[in-house]
Amino acid sequence: MLTVRRLLLVGLPLIVAACGDDDGGGGVKPDARMPDARMADADMSDVPRVEPGPCRFSVHSSLGLSEGVDYACGDLVVEENRATHAGRIRLHYIRVKSTAASTRATIYLDGGPGGDGQGILDYAAYLGPSFLNGLLIDGDFLVIGQRGTALSMPFLDCQTENCSDFAAKADLPSYNTAYNADDVDDLRSALGIDKLNVYGISYGSRLGLEVLRRHGDHVRAAVIEGLVPAQIHWPAAIPASFYSALTGLNASCTDAGACGTMFGNLVNKFISGVDTLNGNPVSIQVNGSPVTVDGYTYAYLLFRMFYSRSTYPYLPLMINDLAIRRTDRISNFLAMYLGNDSGGGISTGLYYGVVCGELYNPPDDNAPAAANVGVPTAIVDLYGGSFYGLESTCASWPKHNLQSTLAQPVVSSVRTLVSSGRLDPITPPSFGDIAAANLSDRVVVVHENSGHGATLQSPCGAQNLKAFLMDPTTAHDTTCAASITTTYQVPAMFTAPPLSVKQLRAELAIAPPLPPFMRARFPHVADVNAGK
Repeated sequence: MLTVRRLLLVGLPLIVAACGDDDGGGGVKPDARMPDARMADADMSDVPRVEPGPCRFSVHSSLGLSEGVDYACGDLVVEENRATHAGRIRLHYIRVKSTAASTRATIYLDGGPGGDGQGILDYAAYLGPSFLNGLLIDGDFLVIGQRGTALSMPFLDCQTENCSDFAAKADLPSYNTAYNADDVDDLRSALGIDKLNVYGISYGSRLGLEVLRRHGDHVRAAVIEGLVPAQIHWPAAIPASFYSALTGLNASCTDAGACGTMFGNLVNKFISGVDTLNGNPVSIQVNGSPVTVDGYTYAYLLFRMFYSRSTYPYLPLMINDLAIRRTDRISNFLAMYLGNDSGGGISTGLYYGVVCGELYNPPDDNAPAAANVGVPTAIVDLYGGSFYGLESTCASWPKHNLQSTLAQPVVSSVRTLVSSGRLDPITPPSFGDIAAANLSDRVVVVHENSGHGATLQSPCGAQNLKAFLMDPTTAHDTTCAASITTTYQVPAMFTAPPLSVKQLRAELAIAPPLPPFMRARFPHVADVNAGK
């Protein structure tokens, strides 16, 4: 039985490569991953530079693009350790060509930390060419495989908690947000691009902020979403972030009328359901095999479901029914979700390099109490273990000495769209407000009834993204964000969930996979993922 302190919902949201369409073309190419060692210094003297090469990103045929005509790929070769100039590493990139007459480009920065960038291409395939065209409106569209991730060299898929298996192959402290930001500007310069539009979600927003701090003179505009401000200890705040999403759902359900009347207080019912299922779990058939759902697994699943707007119509009913162990009305929904939960692809080396080097260097044991004022004790007990689990892992992790600079708020005058989803369980709208306070030329938009990566989850979000990239200086009408609604399933109208597998997979691409050290703590979820 898992103890309360072992419910470790750690792992910033990221876009992972495991979520492709049923008819092929999604995800990282099977032979695309690079060797697990950096290059010898003598091999690469002229850095930074780009070397064109075959694309290791996968571009879905539905986008109608041809390699060598509509897009090209290559490797950015940079110093691994920018302080000592030692080591050479390769960062894979894709450049999708635009018809716009522009010397600028828009670059997507993946989350995680540790996502490889493939997910945005998979999401573009799901949303269709019109979404991709919006990203091409001010020049070419770039995706960079950040240092240490699956398409770059080395790929730090560490198998030990302190990454000792890579100690002789990589300079682990060099995998940090500062060097990541410098890599972004090096790619811009090496490709001959005048200025960038930066588009980052989750950790990508944190990286985008660092690009603004270090290279803001080379940035035309920024869209940062699912905000991770430099000065926020987000693992300490996970209970408060989840509570923000849960209370937001409760308010939305209440405002919807029949939902609130039928289901009542969702916060109390969720807490009751966790206790009920810990005392007497339920079994769900997933892909022909039984999966046991106890209270802790339920808490983990609800946390992840909040990332995906497409799950929202069913959440009040699920919370209501699991409080009394009823599964007949939600078993198909749970089976679909469990059977399509996103898998691996995260660079644990970059993940811990950022988290340990920048948030636990040294750890602040007062952070959880400060971050969770007013959060019910039951929620803190459920989700607060992430802080302590990471503290333990980070104790032996090799760390850099850049944390004092990286922890300072980012101050910038670059025109910036600060976007949040009201029901985001890991980077709530309050994080956006904190980051925006030091951005003098910002537009702050909260997309109601939206989760992590709100510009991807509704026509309104995509409209706000495209309009801003087209002309960031104009004050656009973003009022549609306040009008996004959810039609909730209530028993009187309940039907089998019509949720599309493709839609679910696309939205799960911006939710975190289960990091390796968590799999032992969530065996039921891990077993389902392993069987996909």
